[in-house]
Amino acid sequence: MAPTSLKAGLLLLSQLHLTRAMILAPRQQVTCSFATAASSGDTCDSFAAEWGLTEQTFESLNPGVSCPNLVVGQNYCVVGTVSSAPPSSSSSSQSSTSSSSSALPTKISSTLVTSTLVSTTSSSTTSDQPQQTGTAANCNNFYLVQPGDTCPAIESEFGISMSQFITWNPSVNTGCTNIIAGYYYCVGVPGASKVTTTTTSTKTTGNGISTPTPIQTGMTTSCNKFYLVQSGDSCAVIATSYNVPLATFYSWNPAVGSSCATLDVGYYVCVDAIGYTPPKTTSTTTTTKKTSTTSSGNGITTPTPFETGMVNNCKKFYLVKSGDSCAAIATSQGTTAANIEKWNPGVGSTCTTLWLGDYICVGV
Repeated sequence: MAPTSLKAGLLLLSQLHLTRAMILAPRQQVTCSFATAASSGDTCDSFAAEWGLTEQTFESLNPGVSCPNLVVGQNYCVVGTVSSAPPSSSSSSQSSTSSSSSALPTKISSTLVTSTLVSTTSSSTTSDQPQQTGTAANCNNFYLVQPGDTCPAIESEFGISMSQFITWNPSVNTGCTNIIAGYYYCVGVPGASKVTTTTTSTKTTGNGISTPTPIQTGMTTSCNKFYLVQSGDSCAVIATSYNVPLATFYSWNPAVGSSCATLDVGYYVCVDAIGYTPPKTTSTTTTTKKTSTTSSGNGITTPTPFETGMVNNCKKFYLVKSGDSCAAIATSQGTTAANIEKWNPGVGSTCTTLWLGDYICVGV
């Protein structure tokens, strides 16, 4: 028979094991959506606070972490879902699932780099949080922005235009440089039309020139020069910069619309085509009108080259630069666009043939 002291010891050990089994939490399962590396000096508390988490939530997202110290360079989960793992026994008929999403990061800002877009969408507005202020109330399709995503990539993935994306997500600026990873953005509303864009670099049919991406649908297949639309651009400014009549620009890029209402930032547009010749004056006229002479009637020397038909009593001249428009020049020179067009009939009644590098009259 075992000594009394041994029996007492075994009984105490059995009680300890039972107590430990009773207080152990159910096995946890973590689904991590985003992880990032710890830096020198980071602790569980400081790292969690940096991402808007409590230390308890951070530990639940990273089971086995040895707080307070973190391993420099090791990735730790900061966005994810923690739930109790399903029971291992087949006889168990119920499983207690407690899902708790951690706070999503606000530290990351969108970076304009090429990334592979992973489609993470939902049509449920109750679970698609957090969202930015003003998101379309009737949105039925959401996307969770990932680090490295860009607006053009998102728009191409879901077949929407820049104008649609910004309309449904008014917190996004016109250059679309402020999307935040970890937030849901609207990528669809009932009845919205799909926009077809090119998603891979291809050889343009008929000319063998590599076409950059993304481009808007319907662009001419004979294009041989492209321009990446920037924030603040307009069709008139782009067309003028490349010596292209506005009507021709519209014909090459029909998706921008007849009034340039759907010119999308971050997309390439065509600014020249095979076989196209700018409507400049003939060589005979150019030779006659673009020599440096003294204008009759006022004795002031006229600089060259200048627009055809410019008035001969001009006293003040301006050299057209990239991005100029009649309205902008008129404002800077203290006159009106109507005067610019009257003194320089060569620019056209709507200023569509204002030539880069030519002098125009801005005062008589």
